[in-house]
Amino acid sequence: MPATRGLERATEQLLRLLEGPLPKGQTVLGRLDSIRSETGRPVHSDLLKLLTHLAFPNDVARRVWSGYQIHRGALSRRLGRDVGPRVALFDYLMNVDRRLTNPKIIELSDFEKTERSALTDHLTGLFNRAHFDGSLKREVNRCRRYGQRASLVVMDLDDFKLVNDQHGHQVGDAVLKEVGRLLGQKVRDIDIAARYGGEEFAIILPETGRMSAFLVAERIRNEIERFFRRRSIARQDVPITVSGGVAAFPADAEGAEGMVARADEALYRAKRAGKNRVSLYYKEKRRASRVDAKPLSVRVDLDRDPSTRTPRGRVVNISAGGLLLETPRRYLLGQSLEIRLSFRGRSVLSLTGQVVRMEERQDTGRRKVYDTGVKFSGGRRKDSVELSRFLREAASAGA
Repeated sequence: MPATRGLERATEQLLRLLEGPLPKGQTVLGRLDSIRSETGRPVHSDLLKLLTHLAFPNDVARRVWSGYQIHRGALSRRLGRDVGPRVALFDYLMNVDRRLTNPKIIELSDFEKTERSALTDHLTGLFNRAHFDGSLKREVNRCRRYGQRASLVVMDLDDFKLVNDQHGHQVGDAVLKEVGRLLGQKVRDIDIAARYGGEEFAIILPETGRMSAFLVAERIRNEIERFFRRRSIARQDVPITVSGGVAAFPADAEGAEGMVARADEALYRAKRAGKNRVSLYYKEKRRASRVDAKPLSVRVDLDRDPSTRTPRGRVVNISAGGLLLETPRRYLLGQSLEIRLSFRGRSVLSLTGQVVRMEERQDTGRRKVYDTGVKFSGGRRKDSVELSRFLREAASAGA
């Protein structure tokens, strides 16, 4: 199953702590502490749950492992032999700590199958909504603790209701299975790909910025479109496309619920823009009045690379805080740009800004164009005055 590939590897690594020899002088508790420090994962509680099916907060689980370590040494001295990690742990939990009262012996492989079935969606093989919700909260807490970033991608099949209505639910289920398989192939072991509900999917991307997440989502979107264009489902041609929304922590939201809400906003924007596209979340700021600047001409040169010239971008609107361009190429979020404003064929003002929004769309000629939002760099009052004068001239001219 694609969703559990990373989970199975993590399980193997945890079990190796018990079954394989540790470096000289190192204990199970010491190794768990090291992994916890390196990754931020609640490995103390993860290993306990794997072995006992008991769920503990990680600090409580660490105390259990500390007690187990002392108890294992005492048993070994009394019996004159090492009883092994599992016997020592279960004896400690039953007779010393007394958290276990009626344990059940079960083959670990059988237990893992049961555990996987509780975590995954039976149709797609991806993680289910419950596991996604818990994973996103844990990832946000980890990022907050260690000052890291993460991104969330939410994707929705376009016009999926028509698939069920025109081809039947069996074909619809087959489509969902294929989408689940494609998602599973395109994510890393550390990513969490889940069926969020119905025809909606979500991917948690740890240690990933928003632009990298956008590129991942765009590759998935393109792969799904290409796959269903080439393949038939149940001998029927079913053209499937997806729309996606991307949000990042901590740039766009302070918590897990906020990330979902922001990614959903970006997804709805992609749907409204024509579907079969991926949209990045961005904040709409209307504090400064905007001027419709379509007749104006703007040249955008890459910062620190004046030799690189791009075709003139078309200005959609402009305000005291920034402008929205229509450009023939993609820029990186956060990229610095040199902006040269010209009005009525004469140079007016040169400013610097940073790209804060980047969305792909198609114009009427079916060429790719990009909505590029640029926020002016703060700084000299002179720039602000000159820009205000420019806006007044543009507005009075009916631009």
